[in-house]
Amino acid sequence: MTPTADRADYAVLNDRMGYLLALRVAIASITLAWVTFRPETLVIPFTTLASWTAAYLVVSLATELVRRRTTVLGHTLLTALLLIDGVYLAAATYVTGGTQSPVRFLVYLHVVAVTLLASYRTGLKIALWHSLLLLVVLYAEAAQLLPAVDVLPGQAIAFQRMPVLNVTAFWLFALATSLFSAMNERELRQRRADLQALVELGARLDDVADPTRQAAIVLDGLAERFGFERSFVVGASDDRVVVLGARQTPELPTTSQEPDSIVRRAWDRHALLPVRSFDPAANPLTATALPGASHVLVSPMFADGRPVGAIVVEHRARRILGVERRVAAMLGQFASIAALNLRNAVLLRHVRDLAERDSLTGAANRRMFQLSLEQVLAAAPPARRPAGVTAVLFIDLDDFKIVNDTLGHAAGDGLLVAVTRRIGDLVRETDLVARLGGDEFAILTDDDVDLSRSRAMAERLVRELRAPYLVTGQQVTVTASIGIASTTDPIDGAADLVRNADVAMYMAKANGKAGFAVFDPGMHAAIRERHELGVEVQRAVELAQLRLVYQPIVALETGRTAGVEALVRWDHPDRGLIQPGEFIEIAEENGAILPIGRWVLAEACRELARWDAGGTRSDLFLCVNVSAREIQEPGFVDGVRAALRECGMDARRLLLEITETALLRATPGTIATLNDLRGLGVRMVIDDFGTGYFSLSHLRQFPVDALKVASEFVQDERAGSRSTALAAAIIALGGSLGIETVAEGIETEAQSARMRELGCVYGQGFHFAQPMSGETVLAELIADADRLAAAEAEAIEQARARVDRRRVLTPRLAMG
Repeated sequence: MTPTADRADYAVLNDRMGYLLALRVAIASITLAWVTFRPETLVIPFTTLASWTAAYLVVSLATELVRRRTTVLGHTLLTALLLIDGVYLAAATYVTGGTQSPVRFLVYLHVVAVTLLASYRTGLKIALWHSLLLLVVLYAEAAQLLPAVDVLPGQAIAFQRMPVLNVTAFWLFALATSLFSAMNERELRQRRADLQALVELGARLDDVADPTRQAAIVLDGLAERFGFERSFVVGASDDRVVVLGARQTPELPTTSQEPDSIVRRAWDRHALLPVRSFDPAANPLTATALPGASHVLVSPMFADGRPVGAIVVEHRARRILGVERRVAAMLGQFASIAALNLRNAVLLRHVRDLAERDSLTGAANRRMFQLSLEQVLAAAPPARRPAGVTAVLFIDLDDFKIVNDTLGHAAGDGLLVAVTRRIGDLVRETDLVARLGGDEFAILTDDDVDLSRSRAMAERLVRELRAPYLVTGQQVTVTASIGIASTTDPIDGAADLVRNADVAMYMAKANGKAGFAVFDPGMHAAIRERHELGVEVQRAVELAQLRLVYQPIVALETGRTAGVEALVRWDHPDRGLIQPGEFIEIAEENGAILPIGRWVLAEACRELARWDAGGTRSDLFLCVNVSAREIQEPGFVDGVRAALRECGMDARRLLLEITETALLRATPGTIATLNDLRGLGVRMVIDDFGTGYFSLSHLRQFPVDALKVASEFVQDERAGSRSTALAAAIIALGGSLGIETVAEGIETEAQSARMRELGCVYGQGFHFAQPMSGETVLAELIADADRLAAAEAEAIEQARARVDRRRVLTPRLAMG
């Protein structure tokens, strides 16, 4: 017996000591009552026995009081009380008739009580203690240490017979009592554990809606509780079954099929079916799942009176008559709980679709894609495929969350269906298209070793998926980032191949989205570095690591600086100066763009106020880039108003730049925000105009003051090129609508002259100036003001000189 078990038994007895105290009082009362009615059996004075009894009760009560007030000596005091019980019972038995005393039945009563109140183990210990005391008394009588006591006068004690009979009878009684108590305890523990297992199963199933995961939970619960190692669950619909889950079985078919004969028999019986042997031909699924099984239990699952599946387990029969009734009943209970949870999913659609198809789009689901990929890799490992490779294209829609947040989940679901349909139209029939979850898709295809086909497919998908979709009566535009991985890279299985494609997709996003990337082993380190950068950028504002630089915007007609654009840089303590292209997208993904945007706006406005205080021009305008996430943030307008008020800046000098793609996803709330900004006097600029799908109707809908012509249309200097024609069209469109235009990325005088000839108002680029610090801008503005003042002074002097010459010449001409 371990100390832990000892402690557990005494902990149980500790909670029930009140009952044992009452038993002590009853034992003392019965002993005194017996000798009162039969005084002739008492061999000592009654007062002596009464004194012993009183002392026994006082000691018991005092010890119990002490035990209840202490936690340190509780175990010791409990043991002492049980030993004192034995001493009193032995003494009472001896003085009331010895081996023939009627009081000896109290010893049996004490053993039964302790056994039931604590455990059979404690009962056996007490029986051993009582038997030892009995033997001591008997040997003491035989050795004449105690006077022999016997209720049969004149007859000596048969020492050789009576102790053996008494002890044997006592131990047989104690063993029988302990045995039945142990059986009762075991049954109670098993029932309690069974009930707990059912409760836990129900709770776990309630948290899971996927039938395949529900099946796995049921099988794991059966294995944990009853040791059913090999088992499987089938779901049923339209008189067909499909495997929903299996445990320690060979690979099973995922397609629907006819139910096995033993499953049909279990359905017909509406009860658990034990099977000792079965015909493999009539039960192909069971024969495949449980090869060599000789003892099988089939538990049918019913819901609303119809079969929805069955649980099939292999058990190792330890009983001659088969499996225990309790285990069989519990298997039935497991099946009933599983049936209730599987009912809705299994009866609403075909089981095959549940196992293999995405319910929203009809494409293959993650499970089907994983199984198909595993089967392809198992059938033709990379080492045996010299002519080609297996490739996976992992597709993720860029900024899909914005669609859900702005247009609602119904529109998001409609967009996913449309995207799935378009992907299906762009691949071969032999390619497997799957929706892995959310806005993630995957394509399983065969390709050459150089992945030329996968690259071409990715290019086509990137191009075609960005075309507008008509969803719930609205045009929606979304782009996709794609990662490509193949079996040319070292992999351990299907999961590795999908993970590699996922990593490549993240690299495509990191490179600007709306593109694709082919997996390279070094990408794992790049993704980790990107994650670390994302963590650090969230504290960049707090740690004062951000810097602003300003790039002048020039009036093309006069060549003078008309305004500046504020550009953020991250002065990282370890990585040095980081350009916005390396961290702004990360900041937009993790939400750090919000504090960064607030800081940029406030700091740029303060800088402009410092320039004004330095005596520079007060007509200079300031451009600040804002993201779609900032525009959608509640309180954005209040933040802009507060920044303007703090520096005393005229709102008409502030221009907020937002990308064309971000405006395409604008909601009525976003449009209201833009109108509120216009109400303050702030002007709105569309950045990179011409790279998206902005239409004339959008220009009519949004409050726009200026368009920035994308640099790819500005830098193409080929005569008659399409880019030049598009730039001319954008500038003409702006002029006709009264919207100013800014040409971005001007790097040469020829580009500047061409944009000026097309009628573009402003220009920006390295040809005029690179981004510079606020101090440098201030110095340039002061120098520009000085040059302007000098030029004006020189012009005045020249005018005065002309007037003076005219005054001198006039009299001479008159005299001549």
